[in-house]
Amino acid sequence: MSKILILDGDESFGFRFAKDYGDANKIQSLFPLKGIEKFAESLMELHDDYDFIINNFDIPFYSKNKNYIEMNYGIQGLINEKFQNGKKILLSNQLVYSSSSAIKNEESATIPETEYGKAKLKAEELAKGNEHYLIIRRGMTYGKCTYNIYTDILAAIRSKMPIKLNNDIIINPVLNSDLSIGVYKAMRDMDRGIINIAGEETMTLYEFGRKLYYSIRDEPCPFIKSYLGQNLDYSIDSSRAEKLYGLNFTGLEVVDFMDFQTYKGN
Repeated sequence: MSKILILDGDESFGFRFAKDYGDANKIQSLFPLKGIEKFAESLMELHDDYDFIINNFDIPFYSKNKNYIEMNYGIQGLINEKFQNGKKILLSNQLVYSSSSAIKNEESATIPETEYGKAKLKAEELAKGNEHYLIIRRGMTYGKCTYNIYTDILAAIRSKMPIKLNNDIIINPVLNSDLSIGVYKAMRDMDRGIINIAGEETMTLYEFGRKLYYSIRDEPCPFIKSYLGQNLDYSIDSSRAEKLYGLNFTGLEVVDFMDFQTYKGN
């Protein structure tokens, strides 16, 4: 039985990972529900006795607060400072790659065009300073959980309210249960390394929201397109993870979103 710390355990991946592997491991989740400052203080008060420290903390790319986005590497710095033992796993993001029409694999160039991507790449550089590390470059995570953009979209669908969603950055959605399996297998297999884990489908966040809306409602979608001002394509290739760990990524067309509401424990 391993002792595992998950930062931001209420968010989609952390929530699912704890549910999937909590019986076989001693998992502790740390939540930023009382603000980032309190979250950082709570982190530094923990004991350095974990086998794995999973940094799932994420201020999303569409955030307008640059200081918050910088915490995407600030939290990794605190992890490095606090925990001298245990393997560090960083949940990074596909936006660390350079935008192009080509599908990006783990060796592709990392010259990010967004402040978010730059912050995530800096977090990766900090993670690599550890003796044992694993970096997961993931797609946009969705699935049953307590909160993330997916639950915001579902709430907007239920209430028939408009929500602004980015429509100029192409990403790969990944179901949180698929990501959970991939991370668990990779963290026990790789001692130092980087791997992509995301579904094969590519779309903008706005297109993802519309797919969800029309899978549930047969009426005009009220969602609003928003833009960061750049047309960027961050499509990634996860074939290495598929081959190494036998992953079969779930496509949006097979997901029953009517039965995919916020997880309540059943």
